[in-house]
Amino acid sequence: MKEHPFIALDIGGVCLEIRPERCFGLLGYRAIGEVPPALLAGVERYERGRIGEGEFLALFRSATGSELPDDFIRSAWNAILAAEMPGMAELVRDLRAAGTGIVLFSDTSPLHMTEFRRRFEIARLLPDGVYSFVVGARKPDPAMFAALEADYGKPSLYVDDREFCLSGATAFDWPVCRFESAGQLRGVLRERGLL
Repeated sequence: MKEHPFIALDIGGVCLEIRPERCFGLLGYRAIGEVPPALLAGVERYERGRIGEGEFLALFRSATGSELPDDFIRSAWNAILAAEMPGMAELVRDLRAAGTGIVLFSDTSPLHMTEFRRRFEIARLLPDGVYSFVVGARKPDPAMFAALEADYGKPSLYVDDREFCLSGATAFDWPVCRFESAGQLRGVLRERGLL
C-alpha cells in the first residue's frame, strides 16, 4: 500500500514571520546581545518542555530583574509571532486540495502554540504536529526526527528556514528544502509532484 504523501513544515520563519526583537524591545533591550543569558537559557528549557509556564514566567522576571505581571510577560513573549508569511495559507490550502498532507514540525513553547492557534488562519488549516516542548528536544536533535517518523512516517519533504535544523534530517534520509518564500516553495513542491 502506498503511503499518503506529506510534508513536514516548520512554523517560525516558514508559516509565520518571527520578530524576537519585538519581545525584547518591550523589555527595554536594543539587541539580542543585551538579553540576559539566564533568560535565553530559560527559553530553551521552556521550549524543551523542561519547565512549565509558571516557572518560565518566574524565570523571565528574575532574569530581567523586573516585577512585570504575568499578562505583560505573556503578551511580550507572544509579540514574537508577527504575521503570517505571505502566500503560505494559500499554498497550504492548495497542498490539501492536491492530497498532500502537512505535519507541523517546530521548536516552540506552549504559550506560542496557544497564540498561534488563537490568532492565525494558517493554524486552523494545520491541526497535526510534532513540537519540541512535547518531545523534550529541539532540532537538530535526532529525537525530534525520530518522534515525527514514529507518529507519521518519513515525510516526502521537510521545509525549514534554518540550515542547521535541516542538517538533522540527513541521518534520517529526509528530502529537505530551505524555505525562502511561498513562491519558491511552490516551485519545489511542483518539481517533486507534491502540488
